[in-house]
Amino acid sequence: MHAVLAERGLGDDALRIIGNVLEHEGAAPPRTPALVSRILADPLAATDARSLFDASVPADVAAFATLGVAASGSFETLLERYIGALKEAQATLTAAVAPFDEAALIATLQEGMPLPRLVEMHRKVDSAGVAQARKLFLDATREFVEGLRAANVRFPAPQRRDSPIGMVAIGSTGSDRHAADAALIIDPGGDDVYERQPAIGGAVSVIIDLGGNDRYSGVDVAVRSLSAIVDVSGDDVYEMHGAGTAAAIAGVSVVLDLDGDDQYQAGIFGQGAALFGFGALIDRRGNDRYRATAFAQGYGGTGGLGLLWDGDGHDRYSADGLPDAYDRGGGISFAQGASAGARGALAGGTGILRDDAGDDRYRGQMFAQGAGYYYALGLLWDQRGDDRYEAIRYAQGNGTHQAVGILRDEAGNDDYALSVGVGQGMGLDLAVGALLDLAGDDRYRADVVSQGAGTANGFGLLADEAGANEFQMGPDLRSWGHTQWLRGLPTVGVLLYEPSHTRFTRAGKPDAPAAPRIEHEPPEPGINCAALNPEQQKTLRAMLDDPGAELHDELIACGLSAASDAERARLWMAIDGFLVTPGTPFLQPIEFALRERRPPPATIEHLGAALRAQRACEPHALWIGHWAGAAEAREVLGSPCWRLQAAALERLKVLGVPAPDLPSTPRFLRAE
Repeated sequence: MHAVLAERGLGDDALRIIGNVLEHEGAAPPRTPALVSRILADPLAATDARSLFDASVPADVAAFATLGVAASGSFETLLERYIGALKEAQATLTAAVAPFDEAALIATLQEGMPLPRLVEMHRKVDSAGVAQARKLFLDATREFVEGLRAANVRFPAPQRRDSPIGMVAIGSTGSDRHAADAALIIDPGGDDVYERQPAIGGAVSVIIDLGGNDRYSGVDVAVRSLSAIVDVSGDDVYEMHGAGTAAAIAGVSVVLDLDGDDQYQAGIFGQGAALFGFGALIDRRGNDRYRATAFAQGYGGTGGLGLLWDGDGHDRYSADGLPDAYDRGGGISFAQGASAGARGALAGGTGILRDDAGDDRYRGQMFAQGAGYYYALGLLWDQRGDDRYEAIRYAQGNGTHQAVGILRDEAGNDDYALSVGVGQGMGLDLAVGALLDLAGDDRYRADVVSQGAGTANGFGLLADEAGANEFQMGPDLRSWGHTQWLRGLPTVGVLLYEPSHTRFTRAGKPDAPAAPRIEHEPPEPGINCAALNPEQQKTLRAMLDDPGAELHDELIACGLSAASDAERARLWMAIDGFLVTPGTPFLQPIEFALRERRPPPATIEHLGAALRAQRACEPHALWIGHWAGAAEAREVLGSPCWRLQAAALERLKVLGVPAPDLPSTPRFLRAE
């Protein structure tokens, strides 16, 4: 990586671009994971999956995953001690999370993520308290199950009894059917059926099943509650008719299945998914099948850690996806190591899918297979096997909008396919996307902006360390390390590969990566103005007709570029009211207009004065680039904000004034 950056004249300064822009252009949103901030400041930290896993997954979770057998006392002694520990964990959790309308929140999961409710919940959840409750809960459950598995433990006859945490049900070695009304179910064996329903209001819901081919069905989500299923053996079916299987909101939900060929089915939000809490599905052995609709299979939303960890076996993962309002060619999955935040309001969390061994198949649609969106971290880590990855867009190591998305495959002959693209080691808008394949003969297929690519000052890396590999792309040239500059700063895209036995094809014809050259992204409105949906067209028309209408950032540029002179004048009049406000909004469409459709002279003068008065990096850089004189441009060349330095250098070039060579100027700006 360092050699490639030096060869391009960028230097190691290019690895700090994302961190520099974010440092000077606004604070990270609430609930930003510390690991996300660290990787955005140092993108190469994204390449070490084990370090990321160890930093994200607490020690008590790792210990729970390795559950074994331990010497113990009698059944009654174990049970009494466990119920006492559960009571303590329950009290810790309810103290950490203020009450809210849990039933309404669960109902909204039928359609997708309840973003407005998340903003409200942010103020109600103490993450440290939830973490403490998780540790108490998992440690106690592990010790209890290890004790139950000891050879000297004798189970009592089937029965139901009251306890301080609620009903305790003890099953038989036969085929039992357990209703969802018990806080704790202990079943010594048999092919059993478990009815599941949401755990709410600080409830405890635990199932310990020591053998048999079992079926779990219903809705299995823990909201402000503690939930666990430990199934020791058998070919089991987990069929949820909605959210469920290791799904938690402001609580803890874990499923540990030690052995068997298992089937997992869920709707929206499940199979290792969490918001403001912790959800983990851990399956140690077996050829397993995982299918969900969306927000699943290692999904971490705001304040959440979602984990799907499969140990051994030939597994199949499928995420169907929800309809996409923007019609980008597929459904919204957010699955298989994915995370998302509420853009402009709250950061995302951490979503991890780890598969240790086996020839696996991964199928998703958009935002999948190592994908992060808005200050979030998504990681898919596959350690061994000949694997197949299929998705549509924003997948296979893709970070979008200040996020991190990573896919790392340690070994095997693998196949990576994106029917559209924007992935396979791609960072979009100050984001980090990385795909790393360490061994095997591999094939990569995509159409656009993929395979070591980036846009809008992102960082994209595809590194294949060995093997006879094939890289296939469509006609789009933004791939194989070729990127464009934005904000006056580079975007970094790097493809690292072993040259021998490697083939490249573009649009079906033999090709090869070209020497990257400096190009600048054209200023764009941000959306396709020629293909607005009816609601967007209605909103734009209101903005053009009424200066008092609410302004929408993404539509302003469309109005300024396509409207009549009279309509543009009205729109500029509406924008003018914001120009004297600190933190002036709408800077991107203003920049677009200055380059494409300049406003009237009076507005230009007023705009310049308003931007000059602001010292924040982004508005000041906009003023420097369009209004500053030579002395003013030279004055900011020592600024720690690289975007400001870039604007000053561009302005000096326009003015025909040579720029001084200062040590504070990053290498890539000196090289340009």
